[in-house]
Amino acid sequence: MKAWRECHPHEYGEVAMEMGEADLFSVFLMAQAAFISSPEFQKRLEDMVDTDSVDVGELVEILHQSRFTEKMLTNPNGNEDWEKYRLPFAAWLKYGRSSEMVIENIEDAIALTDNQQAKWQLSKFLKDVMKRLVGTKQRSREELSEYLDYRKSLVSGNIAEWALSGIDDMEEDTLSPIKPTQTEEFIEDLTALVASHDKDTVTYIGNWLKYNVRGIDVARLYVALIETDEIRANLTVTRYMDALKTSFPKVKIVGTRQVQKDVNYLQSLLPHGKRYGKEEPENRFAIDKIKVEVLLKNLENID
Repeated sequence: MKAWRECHPHEYGEVAMEMGEADLFSVFLMAQAAFISSPEFQKRLEDMVDTDSVDVGELVEILHQSRFTEKMLTNPNGNEDWEKYRLPFAAWLKYGRSSEMVIENIEDAIALTDNQQAKWQLSKFLKDVMKRLVGTKQRSREELSEYLDYRKSLVSGNIAEWALSGIDDMEEDTLSPIKPTQTEEFIEDLTALVASHDKDTVTYIGNWLKYNVRGIDVARLYVALIETDEIRANLTVTRYMDALKTSFPKVKIVGTRQVQKDVNYLQSLLPHGKRYGKEEPENRFAIDKIKVEVLLKNLENID
């Protein structure tokens, strides 16, 4: 993945923008690709299901020995159907969200099947996945619990209650060097994240950040990038902040949680409009100034 990002940054950036789009059909294509890649994988999985003893570790090792990853990314055999597997494969490697995608997809599969044995096997598989996430410290029990609470809040419509429960009254928003919250080699930098992939633009942003370190400043930059179509409106603040920290490790950047609060504030100013902060001149002026002076955009050409 790292070599792909370095050798083909434009292609990688386009794939990265789509990584949150994988659905259950994409998962099906992944499984189909695994079967094609390794008949041994298919046979061992069928045997494990028959004996009610699925060993995920063994299955992963079989795929590893079959050079599954290499086949998915490089298409060494010139398979004409390869392209339909490649994007779902990249989606499953989406940093920061892959684990939650696995959980959601297994839950979807459980809900869609009427076979009780299949429900049982999938439920055991889900338990094994979550056990491994905690055991390998990819996710803590607290993080998984917070994620599951969030899923419940979506159903009940109590997002605000969930958000409030995660705020510590004693938390201090201090400025300090912050390391990326995910494994470094699996985080894209800002050059790969922005639609233009313009290194000069990223340099301008880095220089601007040296003197604009408040949460509201970083939130305004986030809004300006969205309004100029450099990043998508549904890009998470966490992913945006990780890209900033990766791109500018020597710049002191305010904490992600504070930026999330400030972005939420800007969104609340005009909840049904196209432009954040439209009704508050101070924020509107600051956002437009970033577009002109940092992103070098002509406001007359921006909707």
